[in-house]
Amino acid sequence: MENNFNLDQRQQQQQYLSQFQYLKEQRDVFENQLELVQTSLSNIINTKNTIENMKTIDLDEEILVPLGGMINIKAQIKDIEKVLVYISRDVVIEKTLDDTIQFLEKLISQHEEQIKFLSERIQQVDISLQNISQNLQRILQQQ
Repeated sequence: MENNFNLDQRQQQQQYLSQFQYLKEQRDVFENQLELVQTSLSNIINTKNTIENMKTIDLDEEILVPLGGMINIKAQIKDIEKVLVYISRDVVIEKTLDDTIQFLEKLISQHEEQIKFLSERIQQVDISLQNISQNLQRILQQQ
């Protein structure tokens, strides 16, 4: 009878360990997604701030335009009423500054919803991990 009990405990322990590993991997995936969305949100907010600041720039005023990495070039503003917005990888449309700000605000809202969803999922997984950990400790104490 004791052997059956130990066998059941080992099977249960193995099941908890498998569940724990699976949930830990899920948590890592959610955590990575959360970091990506937070980084994207930060970039969108910076872009929105830049577009809002464009309203205060005079025509022919000199600005720095980033080319990538740590490289910038000097440029002059010729048209501050319109900006080109990539709405997909291959599609660019012309928008007014105000329309662009509205577009960016929608993106910010979507990102904030994603962050909330991912944070809630991480919290749920953390609770499950904690429960499994407690169950594992209980089994180990019984051995």
